[in-house]
Amino acid sequence: MHSSFPKIIFTDHELALVEDEADIESFLYGLSEEQQHEAMLLLATGQYVNLQGESVKALTDVELANRVTEYLAQEGVCCLSKVTRLTSAQAFAMLAD
Repeated sequence: MHSSFPKIIFTDHELALVEDEADIESFLYGLSEEQQHEAMLLLATGQYVNLQGESVKALTDVELANRVTEYLAQEGVCCLSKVTRLTSAQAFAMLAD
């Protein structure tokens, strides 16, 4: 499907750092066809693509920060209130910790 890893996969309400194709399949398991159609990947290069590998509209640095900090807060990470903008590299680093 897609070449290099890691990647960040997004749906409207979830995200995950994925290390291989099996992680992507696990993330997509149980999602509706519509949710899968709306899913997108953030590549390590900073490019956003759909599951077919076609370019899609990128999240802004503020939107990316909101999505990542919301996810990390749900995972029990504290002290995220000062994070208001993230580059793709910063998002990968935060999720990898």
